[in-house]
Amino acid sequence: MDVADKIADVILSDPSVSVREIAQRLGYAEEKTIYYWMNKRGFHGIRPFKRAVLTGQYRAASRAREAVGRPGRLPVADRLTKTGDPVYTGETLPITLDRGRGLFVWCYHGPPDLGILPGDYLVIGPVNLESAAVVLAIGPEHAPTIRHVVHADGGPLLVEPLRATIDSSARAIGTVLQVLRLLPPATI
Repeated sequence: MDVADKIADVILSDPSVSVREIAQRLGYAEEKTIYYWMNKRGFHGIRPFKRAVLTGQYRAASRAREAVGRPGRLPVADRLTKTGDPVYTGETLPITLDRGRGLFVWCYHGPPDLGILPGDYLVIGPVNLESAAVVLAIGPEHAPTIRHVVHADGGPLLVEPLRATIDSSARAIGTVLQVLRLLPPATI
C-alpha cells in the first residue's frame, strides 16, 4: 500500500490527528516524511490533504476493496422518518451480502462527508458503536447525517467529520457497512 494511502487511512480513522501523530502511527521518526508523501501527491500541507480525504477528493486504494460474500438484493430507502425508520422506494440493489438480517440501502443526499459523496448508496446495518467507524445518525432537526465514531475513555463519541467536533445531539440509527458508488453508463 502506498504511504499516502496509509496516511489517508489514519486521517479517516481520526480526522483530528496531527502530522506528528500520523508519523508515530506509521512508524516514522520525523514529520517531514509525512509532508514528503503529501507533497508527492500534490498537496502542500496537512489541511488540504485532510480536506481532500474527508470530502472524497482523495480516495485511498485500500477503501476500494471489493466485499466478499453471497450475492443478494437489499431494499433501497430514499428517506428516513423522524424516528430513523427507512421509507422504502420499492427498488432493490444487488450487492454482496456478508452480514445478517436487518440491512437496507440508503441513498446519501448530503454534502461530501468522510469520502462519501452525494448519490452514493450506503449499506446500513444495526447500530454497533463498539465496532463501527461510520454511522448513519439522526440530528436535532431529524435530518439524517453521517457521523464518524471515535472511541474514547468514556465510550464511543459521534464526531462531525469535517469540523472534527463532537456531536452530542446526533443519535446513531445504523452502522455504515459498505459504500456503493454507481458509475454512469459508458458512452462510446
